[in-house]
Amino acid sequence: MLDGISVCLVDVSDEARRGRLTKRDSGRWDARAGDAFLGWAAWHRKHAEDPRSRPDVFIDDSWPSMAWRRWTGWTADDRRWCTHLLDTTDQPVAASVDQVAQWVTEQRDTLRSGRLPLSRGRSDQTAGRAAHDF
Repeated sequence: MLDGISVCLVDVSDEARRGRLTKRDSGRWDARAGDAFLGWAAWHRKHAEDPRSRPDVFIDDSWPSMAWRRWTGWTADDRRWCTHLLDTTDQPVAASVDQVAQWVTEQRDTLRSGRLPLSRGRSDQTAGRAAHDF
């Protein structure tokens, strides 16, 4: 029932992520938990680039009414699999927030112009990596 979908992965290097966790939640993350947190981030990066990267994370034990078949056959070069990557490693929070806000505005404009690859009624669901930011 959505008019369109856009995806942005707000990311940070593993070194910076570990540092931020330590600074924000000192003593909360032992080495094992920190490694698991970094593994989760690595999965996000891989899956953002290629829908075939561990789709089981979504699919296994999920709500039976979910229509995963709508995207499980896609490949990394399919225009519909388009994830914008925002690396916040060396940026202050305010700059990252500004970049996300700018991206949201651009995606809304893209939807209004009829060029959003994942939008209701979009007919050109053809493959092509042009829409990717990787």
